[in-house]
Amino acid sequence: MAKEGIEHYSKYFFLASFIGIILLSIYLIKSYIITIVGAVLLSYIFYPIYKNIKTKLRSKKLSSLLTTLLVVIIIIIPIFFAANALISESVQFFHNTKDLDLSSIEQKTAEYLGGDVKISGFISENLNKLSLGIARSTSEVVVGLPKKALGLFVMLFLMYFLFMEGKSIVEKLRQHIPLKAKQKEELAKRFSNVIYASIYGMIVTAFVQGAVGALGFWIFGVNSPILWGLVTVIVAILPFVGAALVWLPAAIFKLAIGETFNGLGLLFYGMFIISTIDNLIRPSIIGSRAKIHPAVVLLGVLGGIEIFGFLGIIIGPLILSIMTIFLDLYLVEKTNTRKKAI
Repeated sequence: MAKEGIEHYSKYFFLASFIGIILLSIYLIKSYIITIVGAVLLSYIFYPIYKNIKTKLRSKKLSSLLTTLLVVIIIIIPIFFAANALISESVQFFHNTKDLDLSSIEQKTAEYLGGDVKISGFISENLNKLSLGIARSTSEVVVGLPKKALGLFVMLFLMYFLFMEGKSIVEKLRQHIPLKAKQKEELAKRFSNVIYASIYGMIVTAFVQGAVGALGFWIFGVNSPILWGLVTVIVAILPFVGAALVWLPAAIFKLAIGETFNGLGLLFYGMFIISTIDNLIRPSIIGSRAKIHPAVVLLGVLGGIEIFGFLGIIIGPLILSIMTIFLDLYLVEKTNTRKKAI
């Protein structure tokens, strides 16, 4: 009897210790959770490439190393150059608006409205606030580079091992999921569809926005339209506001230097064409491939970005999709139970 009591308390002790260790581990790696999730997602996305390379080279380590380097070339380096271009643009924008002569805007506004209009002070003050905000954000990015570099190293390090060992880890997890084989298969299929649909939707949308943006920059007289179109492709990965990081400062600068037609034209073109594309194409592609409603995709992306940052583009819709899968499985099981009871 005493032995059974000891075993009873031992189970509770083990359970409490296990939960305590899990919570402590989460607290220990909380600063790198997004990095870990990013490594897992990128490893999953690039795993077919790793598999093809491994088939030819027949070496796990070399194949994993080459695939990791490929991720750096395809994703990391373009993002670095886009960020560098945006920082340069921000600094140039700050210097150009610091001592800007707004008399031409004031004169044209007075001609349109008919009367003496004093708006130069108001415009100058707000432009300075905007440029200072951009400069401050840029400096924060520069200051945070060591931490970001460490996070990037950790992510690439994890990816290297996930390419080699990820499949066995996934198989072990699948074996211990308390679901039927058919339900596990459906869960894995939906999981894959949401991830690839999110990535495919993100890439297609970014390239369309970049092409349309380059055309708009050329029409409204922005220097180096192709370059800024390519930068738009990179920043457009950020949904809903990404492309605006390029066309909005350009439109404001055009207005500030007195190019009213080009400034207003680019402003409306950016709002109603470049940025609207994101809200139309991305939910449509993700919804059709992943078979989830565009409204769910939209909510998932918005909520995901708020909680997880950039990776929320994928994680948000994925969480809501998994929720719908479990809801469907529950309803199916409930219906089958009722039929058996009858």
